[in-house]
Amino acid sequence: MTPSTRLSPIPAEIVDAFRAVAPAIEAFAQERGLLIERYRRGKPAWELRFARRLGGEAVIAISYRERTGHVLDLSAVWWVDDPAAQTRRLRSEKVAVYDRRAAPATLAQQLAAALTVVDRWTLDDLGPPHGPFKPAPEEPAGRELRER
Repeated sequence: MTPSTRLSPIPAEIVDAFRAVAPAIEAFAQERGLLIERYRRGKPAWELRFARRLGGEAVIAISYRERTGHVLDLSAVWWVDDPAAQTRRLRSEKVAVYDRRAAPATLAQQLAAALTVVDRWTLDDLGPPHGPFKPAPEEPAGRELRER
């Protein structure tokens, strides 16, 4: 018997948590041309994705913290893949914690701070290569990341 590839439904409390902050996240992403991926691979998170002019892709992840539920963690991640060597170099940093009882403007400020963190990173800030990895599957059509 093969395991199911279907993802479990996202619990209602997580959906509700993101519903409350969706307007702030969506406005921020739209203003900056970032792609929003909601609950990618079944994770309790939204990701704001973009390509970097220096190479690779970056993500600002807004993650539901399950133990508390009233906070969202904001992390910045940037990676550059070397397809020939099948390796990846990356940098990640937890940038902020958003208390959902705070004003949406606070979340927008934290998202802007996370974007600033990524924009300041250089190739020298990436970690050593890790791998080898299997070649990544092709992304679905229409997933064009805007470059920053």
